[in-house]
Order: sequence, then C-alpha cells, then structure tokens
Amino acid sequence: MSDETSVMIGLEVHAYLKTKSKLFCSCSSEVTSVPNSQVCPICLGHPGSKPVLNEVVVALATKVGLALKCKINQNFFFSRKTYFYPDMCMNYQITQYEVPICGAGELVLPSGKKIRIRRAHIEWDPAALIHPNGMGKSNYVLIDYNRSGLPLIEIVTEPDISSPAEAREFMNTLENILNYLQVLRPSTTLKADCNVSIKGGNRVEIKNVSGFAAAEKALSYEISRQKNEVKMGRVIEQHTRAFGAESGVTNELRKKETEEDYGYIFDPDLVRISLEEDFVQNIKSSMPELPREKEERLKKQFGFSDFDSRVLCGDYYLGLLFDEMVKLKSNPSISARLLIREVLSVLNHDSISTSEAIINPCDLVELVELINGGKVSDKNIKQSIINYISGDKSPPKKFLEQNNLLISNLIDLNLIINKVISSNEKAVSDYKGGNEKSLNFLSGLIMRETKGTVSPQKVLSDLKKKLD
Repeated sequence: MSDETSVMIGLEVHAYLKTKSKLFCSCSSEVTSVPNSQVCPICLGHPGSKPVLNEVVVALATKVGLALKCKINQNFFFSRKTYFYPDMCMNYQITQYEVPICGAGELVLPSGKKIRIRRAHIEWDPAALIHPNGMGKSNYVLIDYNRSGLPLIEIVTEPDISSPAEAREFMNTLENILNYLQVLRPSTTLKADCNVSIKGGNRVEIKNVSGFAAAEKALSYEISRQKNEVKMGRVIEQHTRAFGAESGVTNELRKKETEEDYGYIFDPDLVRISLEEDFVQNIKSSMPELPREKEERLKKQFGFSDFDSRVLCGDYYLGLLFDEMVKLKSNPSISARLLIREVLSVLNHDSISTSEAIINPCDLVELVELINGGKVSDKNIKQSIINYISGDKSPPKKFLEQNNLLISNLIDLNLIINKVISSNEKAVSDYKGGNEKSLNFLSGLIMRETKGTVSPQKVLSDLKKKLD
C-alpha cells in the first residue's frame, strides 16, 4: 500500500453563517471590541431562559445542504452535547446529532475526486477564551461571551481524503461554494477539526485548525509524527491534539472522547422542526449559479478553455470581478487574460486575497480598452497592475499616461534600432550566422530603450527588415 492510500483523513469544517442575530436569541451577531456587551440570559445560559430558533439559519443551512447534494431532513431536532469547559456556560452545547438538517452528500474536487459528506448540522458557538499573554503563557484566562450563541454549520466528511494537499483543496473548494451561496459571515475563516490515521494506527484528532494552509501543515506534521511513532514500535492511541501555527507542530491535549462520553440528549427547551415542502422548494428554486455550473457557462458563452474557466470560477471574488467587467462591455477574452495572468499573479505574490483586494472594475475596463487598441505593451500592463494593487493605487490608465508608458507613434524607432545594431555587432553577426535567439536579444534592448512604448511586433518586424 502506498503512502498516499495508507493515510485516511476526515474533516469537520466549521463555518460561521451570515445572520443579523444569534442562533437562539435576538442578540446581534456583529463583532464588537467591547467584551460581553452583546449578551442576554439565553446566550449566557441562565436557568429558565428559553432559546428560540433563528429561521434564517435554517434557510442558510438548507442552502448549503442542497449545494453539497445532501439529503435534506425535513424533520429534525436539536440535542445537548454535554462537556465541561470554561467557554461553555451551560456545560453543554446545543447541536445536532441523531437527526441533522443535512444528511449524506458529496463535494467534487477540481481534480474530479468525490469526497463524501457524512452530514452537515447546525450548532451554536461557545464563548471566546482570551489568553492575555498567549496560550500557555498566561496565568489566567478571560471569557468573552459575545461569541456565545453565534450560528455555525459543521460539515463532516467521510475519511476519503488521502493527503494534506487534498485536505487543503477540499477546504478551498468548500469555501468557494459557500462564497457563491453568500452564506458566510464576512471576515471569518473556516476552522477544521482534522481526523487523521495511518495504516495500522488509531485515529488522532487535531482541534480548531484555522485556514487551508494551517490544515495542510498540521496534517503534514501529524502524519510524519505518526509514521515515526510506528517506526519506533509505539502504538498510536486515539487522542486529541492542538496545532501551534507558529511552531508548526501538534501537541497532545487529552485522550479522545467517544460519542457516548458526550451523553447526547434531545434538548427539551427546543421543539422538533418540520420543514414544509414549499420551504425547501423555494430555497432550491432560488439557488445561485455554483462554480461548476459557471465553468460550463463560460466555456459555452465565451469559448474559454477548461483552465481559464476553472481559474475564474475557482475564486468567487475573481469571477465576480470578471462578471462586473463584462457588464461594462469589456472584451471578455482580454478581461479574463488580464485577471488570470496579471491581477491574480500580483495578488498571490503579495499574499492579498481577492476578497480583501480593493479593485474597481471600471479601472480594469479602461486598461482592457488600451490593450484592445494595441496601445500598451505586456511589460507595462504588468507594471500598471503592480502599481495599482501594491503601489500608489492609481488607476492603470492614469499611471501609464503620467509615466509616458503608452505606445507612441512619435518615437523615432528607426534611430533607436540603428543605435542598438551599431552597439551590438556580435549579436548582429550571430543572428546573420543563424542564431535566432540573437534577434530576441536585440529586440529586448530596443524595447528597453523605448520603455515599452512601441509595439513589440513592430520592433521585431522593423529590426528584422534592417538585419535582412
């Protein structure tokens, strides 16, 4: 058995749902810097307080289930998951166990592999523990109950993931779908409990890993650790670990609880929920276009390649930018090329996410018009985007005009070509001797002299005429 097939990974991904109020009370779900200012007897777990289910949460969870091809359970209920921890004021968490809102489904990765979804259920988030000097370094812990009661959806996979890179791909694909659905609370990161085992070992859980990159690193370290344990003849026991983002290692927290340890019981303060058929059908009929559907549309509508369609649709915000540019009558092919080759390249280089980037589609449309008119070189297109995203933020057209970087008919190209030819006799001789690379070398020197303000095609054409 190969290393890849000997690894089994399952994820429990937690996503905050976008609502105005919390899961079971009317307290605001907006983040505030004032601790314990958005709380009430319900989210503080006071005796006698009665939770009331937020209907919007049910609608959003149903949306997620439909996108993941889950079976929607029209009759479901909530349970109490009992455990003792400072962030849980009631000593139990309200969640779903026996009958979740979403049953079995699947998610197809860009690679084509299907990852089975075991379930997706609603639960409320515990309070936030604040370690003033950092975890492990503080002498005390503060508790902020503003987070208590925020609505979460937990998406649980089967152990179908076979590598850390595939786990990252799953989380990235899932987040993109959730963005298309517009169900995610803004400025939040997906968190995952990562369950991993290698051949012959027991399952180890890594709790509360934030983000794709951290999940991949945590799993890579843990797989390596488990393999070393086996090599030394040790038995891998089932337990729970924590991942340190700074150290890049996992550390044991506690022995792993079983489902029986949580003592799930039906929550007597909440009624059973029965969804009307019309409720589910209305949500189904209002579902937005999802990534794979959009890929197919772009290929048919604009003749895009599989690669270009996949890149544009693989990031909700990049695809949204493309849609807005097309609405402004921008050339679709040039717009796609600009976003994929230039914009995405600069964002990735500077580690800026597309959701955080401040980009006005009108500014890019102006640049597309210059490209379409043959008025700017590839080099200066790139430079204008770098400046737009990472420099002084001036629109690309304005930057090109202020720095005289647009292609001009006023430059004496003949004079510059003669100057380069006379200064590079060896390269000229090499070209005449059959070395075609020398032609590119000479044209590059000419482009540098003109600062990219002459068409590369014209430079190459005129240079070749001179030399031939």
